[in-house]
Amino acid sequence: MNKKYIITGMVAFLLAATSCNKYLDVAPKGKVILTTVNDYDLFLNGQTLTASGARELNLLADNVDIPAIPQPATVQEDLIYLWTDQYTSDIKIAPVFWGKHYANIYRFNAVINGIDQAVNGTEADKKRIKAEALLGRSFEYLYLVNLYGKVYNSNTAGKDLAVPIISSTDISAATPPRATVQAVYDTIINNIKAAIPGLLPNNATNRFRGSKQAAVSVLARTYLYMGNYTEAAKYATEALNESTSRLFDYNTISDRKNLPPFAIRSYEIYGRYSTSASTREFPTVSFLQSFDTADLRLRYLYDNLGDLQFKTRGVTSFSPSGAVPSYGTSVEEMKLILAECAARQGNTTEALKQLNEIRICRIRKSSYKALSSQDSGEVLNWVIRERGWELAYRGFRWFDMRRLDAEGRMPAVTRTTANDAAIATLPPHSPKYVIQIPISVLAFNPDMPLNER
Repeated sequence: MNKKYIITGMVAFLLAATSCNKYLDVAPKGKVILTTVNDYDLFLNGQTLTASGARELNLLADNVDIPAIPQPATVQEDLIYLWTDQYTSDIKIAPVFWGKHYANIYRFNAVINGIDQAVNGTEADKKRIKAEALLGRSFEYLYLVNLYGKVYNSNTAGKDLAVPIISSTDISAATPPRATVQAVYDTIINNIKAAIPGLLPNNATNRFRGSKQAAVSVLARTYLYMGNYTEAAKYATEALNESTSRLFDYNTISDRKNLPPFAIRSYEIYGRYSTSASTREFPTVSFLQSFDTADLRLRYLYDNLGDLQFKTRGVTSFSPSGAVPSYGTSVEEMKLILAECAARQGNTTEALKQLNEIRICRIRKSSYKALSSQDSGEVLNWVIRERGWELAYRGFRWFDMRRLDAEGRMPAVTRTTANDAAIATLPPHSPKYVIQIPISVLAFNPDMPLNER
């Protein structure tokens, strides 16, 4: 297999790394070498390593609408929205998902492989920094395995192909073959568990940094995506037991400007910016109409609400302004994981407890009514619906669609023009729920196996 492209787009890591200074593990003119423990610590604060989820994930989801999409579509965002096999024909353009995640993996590998040789720091600090990098790298792989590999199935995960596992920073090294879905998940879990002893209990002073609480929250998401609901609930509970985190009540503010700044939000557990500066999305009319009109998320996170009838496409937008959405883990995500796991295991009392604790903080108090049911199937549907509202436009929906499709719970999704002409359809069980290996990767690795089409 050819040596190079797995890292192309990562080499830019050295040019784009940001913090107070530019930190490198090589010494080109005008750059600073990662030498001291403090250098590595500052490197983890860089904006690049605190941005993981690609905003473009939202464009794959069924709750986004682009009625004015040009025909034929040519720009990358529109091609993503139409679920095309490739998003560009230019091999010189870094792949939108693959490149960004592997670039961060390369950066984290630089920390993991170099911190033990750093000077002027304690062994405890070295252990903590390596542990944070192991967690960060695992988080990147969790995205990759759910983009380029099939949904986890214990019967087939040992043979389903996912992505190469990279631990080196040597850009001349041969690209490893695509690892299996099982191997990637095993690596994620083993690396996070190995990191936990070196991490601080929480990151209350800087939600972007790794901590034990952040680690167990990522494990909760990992096990949820694997369909292991017992372990997912176990780690979600552990993440919520940290006293510095709590759900935010939208009833306590009167304006979106009063939503707290990202870095100190009590409800963030492992804060992660999007890799894109854009946060505006246009929801489908059906998604907007699914909200209770007393839901304060509409008021604080969406613009141009009109009379709340939402009859015209492309008018109301998700535009949270200063309330920058996090692609990391949060209190609300952990509570939704607990609710889903409980509902799937028939414990409607626990599922509704978690669900209603979120809803009472989102629905105007004068209109709030607790949900009640003994039907675990109905409660599970409520949980999935709540995930759609609460985690909207933070990259979650595509992964939920994949899980639901594997269970036979996803209808066909159709994209239409402004005149309601169908231009693309994602049918149930479509192979397009697994993204194709990018053309730019294949150009340098021509023997890399393709995903099914």
